[in-house]
Amino acid sequence: MSGLIERVAPIVDEVGARRRGGLAERFTPVFDEVGADAVARERERRLPFAEVERLREAGFTRVTLPREFGGDGADQRELFELLAELARRDPNLAQLFRSHFSFIDRTRHALDSPTRTRRLRLLADGAIHGNATFEKGPAKVGSYATRLTPAGDGLRLDGRKFYSTGTLFADLVSVLADRDGEAVSVLVRTDAEGLERVDDWDGFGQRMTGSGTTVFEGVRVDELDVVERDEAPGHGGAFVQLVLLATVAGIGRAVVDDAVRYVRARTRGYSHATAATPREDPIVQEVVGELSAASFAADAALAVAVDALQAASDAALTGAPAAERAELVATADLAATRAQLVVLPNVLRAATELFEVGGASAVGSSLALDRHWRNARTVASHNPARYKARIVGDHLVNDTPVVSWWTNGETS
Repeated sequence: MSGLIERVAPIVDEVGARRRGGLAERFTPVFDEVGADAVARERERRLPFAEVERLREAGFTRVTLPREFGGDGADQRELFELLAELARRDPNLAQLFRSHFSFIDRTRHALDSPTRTRRLRLLADGAIHGNATFEKGPAKVGSYATRLTPAGDGLRLDGRKFYSTGTLFADLVSVLADRDGEAVSVLVRTDAEGLERVDDWDGFGQRMTGSGTTVFEGVRVDELDVVERDEAPGHGGAFVQLVLLATVAGIGRAVVDDAVRYVRARTRGYSHATAATPREDPIVQEVVGELSAASFAADAALAVAVDALQAASDAALTGAPAAERAELVATADLAATRAQLVVLPNVLRAATELFEVGGASAVGSSLALDRHWRNARTVASHNPARYKARIVGDHLVNDTPVVSWWTNGETS
C-alpha cells in the first residue's frame, strides 16, 4: 500500500499545482464565464454556440498546438486538468471538444509532412474539429456504410453518421469511410456543399454536445484530405477514453461544489435532526465528506492514468524505440481502463448521494441537481464498465493484451 501512496501522492500534488499554475490562472476566469448560466442552458437545452466561440477567442482550442503554430504547447497533464475544470462548470463543453483535441494530438504526433503542416495551420487559424465516426444500422464491426468513391477528377463522399459529438460547432470534421473495402479517414469542411448537420441527439444527459446526425451527399473530397488508418499501436485510444473520464471527474467536482453551496445556504432542517441547522449537522457533514472523497478518488485515478498517457506521448514525440513505445502505450491503455472502474462508479454514486444533504427542495427543477447524474450516466454509457472490469481481469489472469482501439456494430 505504501508503494501506491508514494506513486499517487506526487501526482495528486501536481494536479493541485496545475490548478494554481499559469494556464489554469489564464483560463479559470473564462471557464467561470462560459459556465455562469450552465444550469439555465441545461433547463432550456440551449446549445452553447456563444460559449464555444468564447473559448475559441480565448485560445482554449489552441492550447495544445505547438508553440511554433501559435499554441501553448500544453502537455497531456495540463490539458486534462483544464478539461476537468471546464467540465466542472459545464460537462457538455468538455465532451464536445473531445474530437478536436484528439485530432490535434494525432496531428502533432504524425510524421512531418505537408499534410501535417497544412492541418496544424488550419487549427492555428482557429478551426474547431468535429467527429463523424459511428453509424446506426446493421453495419458490421469495423465496416462503414459511408463510401468514398471516384467522381470525375476527384472523389465524392456519401453516407450518414450519428453520435457526431461536437460537429455542430465545428469547422472541420474527420469522417471514417469505406474506400474499396479499406477504412480511410476523410477531412471535410463542415460548410461543404452536400454536408448537413442535424441537431437530433435526444439523450437524457449531455444534451448540448451536438451528438446528432451528420449527412454527406455527394460531398467533394480532395485526395490530399484522405488518410489511411494507422494500425500501429498508439496512445490515441487511451486519449479519447480519458477525455470522457476527465468530463466525469469534473462532474464529481461540481457535485461537491453544489453540495457545499446548498448546505451553507440552507436554514431549514428536521425536528429529529442532530443539530439546529444543516451545516452544523454531523450527518450532513458526513455526506459532504463522502462526496468529497468520491471526487478525490476520481481525480486521483484520472491523474494516474493521464500520467501514463503522458509517458506514452513523450516517447512518441522523442522517437523512442518501437518496443518501448508499445510497452508505454499498453501501460496507458491499462491505466485508462482501470481508471474507468474508479471514476465512473464513484461519481455516479456521489451524484445520487448528493440528495442526502437536503430535503424535498433539493429536487427542485430550478437547481437541476439531477443533471449531474444524468450527465455522468450518459458519459459512462459510452464505455460499459462491466466490459472494462473483464478486460482487466483477463489481462491479469491470462496476459491478454488490453485493446487500444475498439468499435461497435454487428458481430455476426
